[in-house]
Amino acid sequence: MDLISVVIPVYKVEEYLEQCLDSVIHQTYTNLEIILVDDGSPDNCPEICNRYAEKDSRIIVIHKENGGLSDARNAGLKAASGEYFYFVDGDDTLPPDSIAWMMNCLAQHHADMVIAGFERFRENSGDVFFSTCPSGEETITVMNREEALRDFYRDGCQAWAVLYARHIHEGIFFPYGEINEDEAIVFHILERCKTVVVTDKVVYSYRNRDESITTSSFSPKKFAWYRHCRDNLAWIREHHPELTELAAARYRGAILWTLTEIALSDTSYPEEQQDLLKELQKEKKLFSAIPFGAVTEKIRYTMLAYLPFAVYRICIRRKRNV
Repeated sequence: MDLISVVIPVYKVEEYLEQCLDSVIHQTYTNLEIILVDDGSPDNCPEICNRYAEKDSRIIVIHKENGGLSDARNAGLKAASGEYFYFVDGDDTLPPDSIAWMMNCLAQHHADMVIAGFERFRENSGDVFFSTCPSGEETITVMNREEALRDFYRDGCQAWAVLYARHIHEGIFFPYGEINEDEAIVFHILERCKTVVVTDKVVYSYRNRDESITTSSFSPKKFAWYRHCRDNLAWIREHHPELTELAAARYRGAILWTLTEIALSDTSYPEEQQDLLKELQKEKKLFSAIPFGAVTEKIRYTMLAYLPFAVYRICIRRKRNV
């Protein structure tokens, strides 16, 4: 039974941490190295981590100064000794057979990576409002490297609900202090893969919290998405030019989303606004030639590409009743 390192960043999740840890230590796959990275949490999380480490020898606790989610994951990766890596956020939970199922899937298909499904549940009620497999009829798709790269542009990817063989993630770290960190490294990981399994089977339960990073209101940290998409487009052009249109469409979408958030914000972010508008002009030929996923996206692009930003801001704020 191969050792799997489960890396759990911990920060201000004292209300949920025990539920998370219980779901991990009671996995049917038992050969686990559970690395809890206390990212300078100011609540009772450090004490909870220490208490769990005292009763389960598989648990390793790292206490460090606050550096953000990416830095905490990196600390866990550097300490990990398993042949496989698995990430869990400290406020989420796993079904009992999550890791065993993914490990069996990886072994059966001789894969380097398994990207699985998940469900989202509401923080207060616990009600599940989203599932990658609502019908219960699970699908499993085995892909080569090129197919997996293309699949990313269809469904995206996240660090959790993914089982990684050590050799594809070793030496690849998340960018310090940034959100949307998964997108920044996913292609470098996929490039090392020969075989990737993608399935909609639910192996992860994501807690939807109002104050979480992904659901909070717009802030300068959220500029990271368009920057990662920009860098990925440059990488795709060099290494996989056949995927250029897919990468450009995602980058275009990131720019439009970010400019819309700026327009709706009470802060103008003038430097970033100008950079984004310049990128629209720089890639206008490419962006204009790629089909749009929705009419609203095409309208937004046309307005931002050909009209002053002030006009767009007035229109979008009126539409949103801001």
